[in-house]
Parts: sequence; structure tokens; C-alpha cells
Amino acid sequence: MKFLRIEIVTKTDRQQALSQINDVISANEGWISNHQLFSNMAAAISFEMPVEYVENFLLGLKEIGFNPKPQDEIPETGSGDIRGSISVTFLHDEPDLKRDVPAFG
Repeated sequence: MKFLRIEIVTKTDRQQALSQINDVISANEGWISNHQLFSNMAAAISFEMPVEYVENFLLGLKEIGFNPKPQDEIPETGSGDIRGSISVTFLHDEPDLKRDVPAFG
């Protein structure tokens, strides 16, 4: 199975950006297999989609104002699925999110 890593740096609101990325993945027959949020500073999204949708997926990200930077060679059209990850860094002046951590031990 092929793999594609993408980096995005944005000033877009975090919730809006994650929703838009999800919409573009879904619009290209893809699905999110995992995600990780790093406070309000960054997010990592793992996804899968048919290989033939990758070009359209990248164009969709550009159309909504993101500048995706593939870290791997973009696969040529073909059959099967591709696994990918998107690393999103959010640029803003907000403080880190505060989370209450319950006592343990």
C-alpha cells in the first residue's frame, strides 16, 4: 500500500480547519482512520482514500485556502487505496488549552 505525508500550516481557526479537511477527505471517497490533537497548536490526521482521488484531494485543499506540501512523491493514478497523514500546524496568538488532569495513584 502506498503512503502520502502532507504538511499544512494555517492561520485558519482550528475547528474550522479540521472540519474543512474532513470535508475534503470525505468528498474524495476517503475516511479518517485516526487523529491526534496537540493542544490548540497542531493536529495529526491519518486517512485512507482511493489512489485515483489524490490529485483531486490536493486541489480541494488548495481551493479552500490551504497550501498542502506533500512530503512524498505523489502517486500516479492507479487502483487500490493510499494511506496518508496530514500534519497541521495552527498559527495564532492564543495560549495553550488548559485541561484538568484528574489525580491518580
